[in-house]
Amino acid sequence: MFMPSTKKGKKRNYSFLFFSLFLFILILFSIFPEFFAPFSPTESNYEELLKKPSKSNIFGTDELGRDIFSRIIFGTRISLSVAVFTSIISLVFGTIYGLFSGIKGGIIDEILMKIVDIFYSIPDLLLISIFILIFGRGVTGIILALSLLSWMRIARITRANVIELKNRPFVLSAKVMGFSDTRIALKEILPNILAPIIVTFSFTIPSSILAESTLSFLGLGISPPNVSWGLMANNGWQGIRSFPHLIIFPCLAIFLSTITFMKIGEYLKEEV
Repeated sequence: MFMPSTKKGKKRNYSFLFFSLFLFILILFSIFPEFFAPFSPTESNYEELLKKPSKSNIFGTDELGRDIFSRIIFGTRISLSVAVFTSIISLVFGTIYGLFSGIKGGIIDEILMKIVDIFYSIPDLLLISIFILIFGRGVTGIILALSLLSWMRIARITRANVIELKNRPFVLSAKVMGFSDTRIALKEILPNILAPIIVTFSFTIPSSILAESTLSFLGLGISPPNVSWGLMANNGWQGIRSFPHLIIFPCLAIFLSTITFMKIGEYLKEEV
């Protein structure tokens, strides 16, 4: 019984190290794309149009002769930035919303949760389209639009944990001592629910990557001259039969980054 569990633990640790290393590489790509990219992501080379993967262009070139590998590296900055900032805004707003709703309870809690239910009842694509029309199609607009869609899950999880904890002895003691609801929420409850909130945050990032990529693929997200993986997939899908490398490599970047964050989230969930 001991050996199998040991082997399973080693395999799990190796898996975590692999995905952590890949995440580190993604972070380096997003911070220093100029250092790793062999070519400019926007410079056209009409002598190298639609070139298949080779030694000089390991992922090939697109319809304008731009190096796909370089564009994927530069696309990492926007794709990860959108995902991370979206998740941070969602984390902050959703946590505050859930804390306030859970600690107040009663009619205030019902009203706030009804608002969340109303947002949940509206199709995601419709909501995002409305938000993008309001905030614009730039990076900032996409971040705000996705943030306004992603906070609800964190708010619900936070509220559920607050309701579970607010009748515990240490919280009741704080109420007897005359502490305000704000102090109780921030000093007594929040430190005890940080773990599930952080785990939820880690799962919000891959969903944000997929959301941004989907929007850009549909033409609702990032627009040129910016570079993102979803935008590259949008540009390449029409030539999928003749030039499959145009869409395979951007989709592979989306897939691997999403799996990386999900696996790290699963690891954190098990540790918590």
